[in-house]
Amino acid sequence: DSQSPSFAYTAMHGVGLPYAKRSFSTFGLPPFLPVPSQQHPDANFTTVPFPNPEEKGALDEAMAFAKEHGCDIVLANDPDADRLGVAEFNKVDGKWTVFTGDQIGSLLGHWLWETIGKNSEQPVAMCASTVSSKILSAMGQT
Repeated sequence: DSQSPSFAYTAMHGVGLPYAKRSFSTFGLPPFLPVPSQQHPDANFTTVPFPNPEEKGALDEAMAFAKEHGCDIVLANDPDADRLGVAEFNKVDGKWTVFTGDQIGSLLGHWLWETIGKNSEQPVAMCASTVSSKILSAMGQT
C-alpha cells in the first residue's frame, strides 16, 4: 500500500544481509533494497569512514542510495551485525533523522508495551543495561 514505508538496508561491508533478508521474510515485510556498494563483506570498509551506524557520516552513502530510490527508512547493521542504526527521511523538509541507540530502544520498548505489555494477563518486564537510556524504566513505572 502507498502508505507503507519502503526500506533500504546496509550491512556496512559485513555479514548482516542474509539475516536482514530472513527477518523481513519471517515477519512478512516487503523486501528492502540493499545498498549495493555495502552489501558484501569487506574488511577495509571502503565506503564508510568508521563502520558503526551511530558514527557521524557512517550512514551517508546508505541515505543517498535510499533517497535516490525513494526509500523512507534506512536500516543499518555494523559489520558483525550486533548494532542497529535507523534513519528516517522526512518528505516535507527533505531531511534525514538519524536515531540514536537509546531512541531506537525506546521506540521498540514503547511499541512492545503498547502492543503486548498493556494487554498481557501476565506481568511484563522491561530490562535496560547500565549504558542504556532510563526511558524504559520510566515507561515501566506508568
